[in-house]
Amino acid sequence: MSNLHSSRILIVDDQDSLRNLLVKYMLKAGLEPIEAENGKRAIELYRLMRPSVVLSDVMMPEMDGLTLLKEIKKIDKQAAVILMTGYGSEEVLIESLRGGAANYFKKPFNFQEVTEAIKHILKYRADIDSAQYYSPFITEEKKEFIFNTEEADIYPIINQITINLARLVPTAEILNLKIGIEEILKNAIEHGNLNISAEEKNQAIEQGELGKLMDSRLKQNSNNRKKIYITAKLDRESFSVTIRDQGKGFDWKSLPQPTAESLLSFSGRGILLTRIYFNEVLYNGVGNEVTLVKRVNF
Repeated sequence: MSNLHSSRILIVDDQDSLRNLLVKYMLKAGLEPIEAENGKRAIELYRLMRPSVVLSDVMMPEMDGLTLLKEIKKIDKQAAVILMTGYGSEEVLIESLRGGAANYFKKPFNFQEVTEAIKHILKYRADIDSAQYYSPFITEEKKEFIFNTEEADIYPIINQITINLARLVPTAEILNLKIGIEEILKNAIEHGNLNISAEEKNQAIEQGELGKLMDSRLKQNSNNRKKIYITAKLDRESFSVTIRDQGKGFDWKSLPQPTAESLLSFSGRGILLTRIYFNEVLYNGVGNEVTLVKRVNF
């Protein structure tokens, strides 16, 4: 990852109105958007301007999002590409995610949520060079964390437990693994300890009041003192992260498999993303503990 502009976002969509709206929200968020109306132009701009994140439609004339992803990955294996998609592009979407796309949003989406996802990736991209600090001689590592819900600054923890991942997986995959861990940690905090339903969260996001909802739940039933427990292990063959909350759990057996159809119909996008990025996602009986497993693949 060289010469990346820390706040430059490349927006790729053949629909002028959507691009204009995204530019508006990126500017409002203090980011630097650049635009491309098709994949060919996007590749030219990526080579020239090296944005930190690419936000691209899946279905476009001349070049679809999967082809664009492959071409950008040829330029930069660590490129962060987020996809925008709607019904009718499911097969291309799931192939793109398995090919290294960092996230996706189903149209119509909440612009604030997309902006926040981009900011989170920028945090990880700023830290991705920490891979140079790992030791190639490490054979085993175990780290444990415990924190109260109100103390949930998860990004330093995620960066800490993934600092030696370059020992096990290509650095191009580390960003996606961080995103998967983040999604499960957010579920543990929001749905587990704060008992916020998917419907309540989606409504709060649409109204721009997710922070307000979380603050309200923190004040109820001593939720602020409920804990999150994390155990991360790394050895020569695998990396695992176990995350446990003090919520009542959920019926994890009802979760769909990450198929082309379920990606656009199931509200739990983060869980499906994590199932794509990790080899195994294992739950305990009640569903308040999940273990993510990534095995060596090179």
